[in-house]
Amino acid sequence: MMGIESPIWLLEGKEKGILMKDYQVNRRSFLKGGLLAAGVASMGALAGCAAGQEGSAMAQTGSGASREWDATADVVVVGLSGGMGAVLSAIESGASVIGVEKGSNLGGNWAINTGVVFAPATDAMKQAGDVDERTGKEDTIEAALADWIRCTKGNCDEVLAEAILREEQAFINGLVAEGQPVKTELCGMADAPVARGHYLVDAQGNRQGGGAFTSILVDRVNQTDAVIMTDTVAKDLIFDENYNVIGVEVSEDGKQKFLGCKAVVLAMGGYTANQELRARWNKESSGWGVIGNNLAQGDGYYILLNHGAALEDFKTISPSVTLEVNSCDTYETNNYQIFWDRGPASLVMLDSAGKRNRAETQPYTQMDGSLLTVPAYQVFDQAQYDDPTFMLCNGWSKDSLAKAVEDGFVVKADTLEELAELLYLDPEVVKAEIEEYNAGVAAGQDKFGRAVDTMRALEAPYYASTGTNGISGTDCNGIKVDSDGRVLDRDGNPIKGVYGGGNDMYASNWAGTSYIASGTGAGGTYAFSVITGRNAAAYALSQA
Repeated sequence: MMGIESPIWLLEGKEKGILMKDYQVNRRSFLKGGLLAAGVASMGALAGCAAGQEGSAMAQTGSGASREWDATADVVVVGLSGGMGAVLSAIESGASVIGVEKGSNLGGNWAINTGVVFAPATDAMKQAGDVDERTGKEDTIEAALADWIRCTKGNCDEVLAEAILREEQAFINGLVAEGQPVKTELCGMADAPVARGHYLVDAQGNRQGGGAFTSILVDRVNQTDAVIMTDTVAKDLIFDENYNVIGVEVSEDGKQKFLGCKAVVLAMGGYTANQELRARWNKESSGWGVIGNNLAQGDGYYILLNHGAALEDFKTISPSVTLEVNSCDTYETNNYQIFWDRGPASLVMLDSAGKRNRAETQPYTQMDGSLLTVPAYQVFDQAQYDDPTFMLCNGWSKDSLAKAVEDGFVVKADTLEELAELLYLDPEVVKAEIEEYNAGVAAGQDKFGRAVDTMRALEAPYYASTGTNGISGTDCNGIKVDSDGRVLDRDGNPIKGVYGGGNDMYASNWAGTSYIASGTGAGGTYAFSVITGRNAAAYALSQA
């Protein structure tokens, strides 16, 4: 089989494609050129095969050569974070399923994120008495869709957006019906004061992270007949002579295997941990760290673009702010929560010129994307440092904060001039900005409109983080899909039997060009995967 390790990306204007460095073939030439001798099967060879049945079907090539499948199923789902939704919906639709996960555990970035799931008009919201503050009435799917269209400036697939909103609602309602402790909060959606953010708490009422959601899904998957393969990397898709997908080539613990199927759902995440792809497609993120795990290497992009899939237009990444230097490293925490609610009172943010450029309590989802790509220094004082609730970074303790100061990730100074020098900023600019901020506190009016009751004047000694922007999750380019979740080729036609799922598919197709609200990554990815799993199962079963 042909490998995919050395691509050359061709990005010229609106024509975006990929050529193999050594082979230089696309999906059609790959098939017609007879390079499938090692692994392509006819659809008839798959009829009646159960998931996980070893060596039960033969892969037939045009030349008559054959190969046994290592396992077969109606549907193969690749990527088991939000993709677990595709496994569950395909099983519920009557299909047999093989799930493939690159990591050792299921859950991906969702398992380590802060644990908010976006969902509209839920039973949890009703139980909490949440209303739309603009109308005083309960939330509705229609209101949420209208907000979504407005926030994306119409740049979304409205049919797919509504379908995803309904699946998000169904997910949360199902948890409530089970008796899961679901709580709600505002999620930063611009000009939409509705508590559509959902999170779980433990028996003591402590807020849980994303792992609380993924643990529930893992339990559900384990109760099905799906065959789950961990530590397994998808390498390529296999098609028959009519361009119907009939299998997936994978590497399990370094051993090549072939999985026969009638439909595939690729829910493999994006390319945020792939510095090369980001440098090519999102130059503003060059050198930034990654908030999350290191598995998001763009595997699905390599595979699908090699088989003729269409890529969405480029978009600007909306980053989170990290405390780490530009090391291109991967971290599991960030400190974007300082944008939320009231925020730490004596904390201001300075850009790379040493100036404030927005109200620090403004949610990042409501900011212009150009501001988010500017490195930000977070300045606070001893009173804020001593506040027992202030940790600066999610998951930190006071010991962590002290260690950051000791290691120099957070600097300390007795004067603003000294602080500026430690940050390599202009001392006069920094001094003037902080003095203007303090004057605004005294006058009861901030130039950026920050509520004065969220502000406190800064006093020496001063502290500041030395961090830069980082990427959390995938808010990059996406593979094009239609409203049924079918992956589209560059002519706008569905690639037969290939469905999307995960962050690499959903964002550009229904979230538009901006990250809209907290929890839309987790909620949208799961909901989208549910839809594609259901549709992939229907397609696979129709091929019997």
